[in-house]
Amino acid sequence: MKKLWLVLIIGISLRVFLSLSTFHSDILAFKLGGELIASGKILNLYDYSNPRLAVLNYPPLIYWFHGLFNFLFGWLLNTNLLVKLPYLMFDLPIGFLLMKLFNNEKQAKLAFVLWMFNPISLYATYMMGQFDIIPTFFVILSVYFALKDKLNWSAVSLGFGIAFKIFPVFLIIPLIIVAKNYRERFKLLVLSFVPYLLSVLPYLSSQSFRTTALFANQNSKSFYANIPVSGGESIILFPMFLLFFYLLILNIRIKTNIWKLYTIPLLLFFIFTHYHPQWLIWLTPLLIVDLVVSGLKHILVNIIIFLTWFFSLFFFDPSLTVGMFPAIAGSLQNMPSIWTFLKINIDYNLARSFLQTAFSASALFLIYQYFPNEQSSSSNKKDG
Repeated sequence: MKKLWLVLIIGISLRVFLSLSTFHSDILAFKLGGELIASGKILNLYDYSNPRLAVLNYPPLIYWFHGLFNFLFGWLLNTNLLVKLPYLMFDLPIGFLLMKLFNNEKQAKLAFVLWMFNPISLYATYMMGQFDIIPTFFVILSVYFALKDKLNWSAVSLGFGIAFKIFPVFLIIPLIIVAKNYRERFKLLVLSFVPYLLSVLPYLSSQSFRTTALFANQNSKSFYANIPVSGGESIILFPMFLLFFYLLILNIRIKTNIWKLYTIPLLLFFIFTHYHPQWLIWLTPLLIVDLVVSGLKHILVNIIIFLTWFFSLFFFDPSLTVGMFPAIAGSLQNMPSIWTFLKINIDYNLARSFLQTAFSASALFLIYQYFPNEQSSSSNKKDG
């Protein structure tokens, strides 16, 4: 137990250090949204979205969240800490929830340590200041409730995840097939959408909300990968494979772990999507469960996934790498890309394509390992 406390203290200290020593301009939108909510501009929040300053292009709950902390601590903390530190409320519980997924104490501790020091969540949450940790928490909470046979709470958890970011919607079908009958499935479907609908309902009349958040361009990134079948028609790959997966699990008697059913749609999403760096955090706790359950047998696959993510950072704007450390050296904020600095002429598109290919091969391997069938071992807490 003392070792876990040590891991926790070191982990929190590392998070505070990264929060103070790094900066990315994305947090300015969360600061603005929080200030607007704290000042009472709640229902007309999106009317203050400004392309020159900060675009409010996320669902309202994240701005309410930052509004609460801005109201309570805006006078006390600087921008970095005000935006980033509240994420600890969701980050640390993910580590404890991962422990709860295992009966074996050694496995539980390993999962906790892997989570506390995984570079993906540290980077996305405490360096970039992005809030993907919040919907990720609700996904893992949903897994926990499902394993406890509390399916209603599992569905509500997914619903809160959807209220922050849309990706948990891909996990609704894998959850509802666990229910015993169609009535239960319909109830789970409704519960999964209630938190999202309640949170956006006050804003549906706002043209600014509909333009910048409800129908934001980033929601369509997963539709780019396609196979043309005529001059104006194509087969969109992600929804095709996702629908195939849904039809499969709806038509066979599934006896596999819920975390695997959650992981497959997300793997499919990342295979066919040019994703933002912070998005991979959605998968990270599920990959940790896989590592622990497999006895680290899948470590090579996970290393490949991590390396493709890490090297992809250097093909984005420099503000996502060396430019994140203005607190250490102000000149770094205006530093060119590492390729320009090293005078290396590299084909960005080809390099990204190779990285995406390596990621996709690794993801397909995991999908093959997880793919459900009627002979799959039954879901139990011991196996995560």
